[in-house]
Amino acid sequence: MASTDLDPQGLAGRIEELLDGISTEGGPAVGHAAEELVRVLMRFYGTGLEQIVSIVKAGGGETLVHRMAADPLVAGLLALHELHPVPVEQRLAHAMDTAVRRLGSHGGGLRLTGIDPAGQVHVEIAGGGCGTDTVKDVVATAISELAPEVAGVVFDAVPAGKPLLQIGVRTT
Repeated sequence: MASTDLDPQGLAGRIEELLDGISTEGGPAVGHAAEELVRVLMRFYGTGLEQIVSIVKAGGGETLVHRMAADPLVAGLLALHELHPVPVEQRLAHAMDTAVRRLGSHGGGLRLTGIDPAGQVHVEIAGGGCGTDTVKDVVATAISELAPEVAGVVFDAVPAGKPLLQIGVRTT
């Protein structure tokens, strides 16, 4: 398996694609059975991973669990099973800091506003001119790297403020 095949977002998309194909080809009953199989396997692997984390904590402490979570693939697995040692809110704040740093002067108008009940992260983005797509891509990438369990990123435009009033010297 190539390293590009280990992207958590890509793998999740591939699983969804395969389940859709099974449902289309085999019908609803086969599709439901395939989805149940995935759920059971997830529970099985999640329970095993939880045991691994407990053993690592007992033997090496929280520091070792944090070191494991620094690996993007391991972090994705831990987050998927709600075992990540760093709360999602803290990881999202770090993702926003990372995005702002990567964007330099173009990252000033960004603000994380929260997570909705569907698991979508909301980010306010000021402006809307040149480079907005790039800004969105950088923010979405940073969030998916540090909080892969979120369902997606929704960008909410910040309305432009009132125009500045120019005061000058009147010539008569």
